[in-house]
Amino acid sequence: MAVRPILIPGLRLFKAPKSRAGKRWVPLAVPAQVALKAHKTAQAEDRKLFGDDYADHDLVFAEVDGSPLRPANVTAAFERYAAACELPRTELHSMRHGAWSLMLAGGVPIEVVQMVLGHSSPAVTRSVYRHMLRKATAEQVETATQLLTRHRPSESTLTTTTAALP
Repeated sequence: MAVRPILIPGLRLFKAPKSRAGKRWVPLAVPAQVALKAHKTAQAEDRKLFGDDYADHDLVFAEVDGSPLRPANVTAAFERYAAACELPRTELHSMRHGAWSLMLAGGVPIEVVQMVLGHSSPAVTRSVYRHMLRKATAEQVETATQLLTRHRPSESTLTTTTAALP
């Protein structure tokens, strides 16, 4: 069963995902697949090393002893990695929005984006990202306009042709 850790000071609870969409298949690029396989291998080694002391919660990402990662530590690590890559300072959750923006810019259908993000429907995705959809929609309308009008004679050609008519 997929779980999401809920951290309460001094207590950790594991709850099922908020909806069926919380447990889903997510496409990964080949480099991410390779990294995840290597991580899984390292995690299996940790599990062996700790033996019965390994806190197995069936988490993909955990401390070396199997216990859940603390959100503040994940954020701090993200900030260190981003700084090392000389990326502008940004919040970790903004990466989710950035991924969505890249998918949209790449022409990924909203239904696929909805599935990847785990939203219950494309309508939810449209609602959450409405502000981003406006810009994309305006750009798409401009692209369509260029396609429809690319063979239209220019204004100067129209004026010359009209003047030559009897």
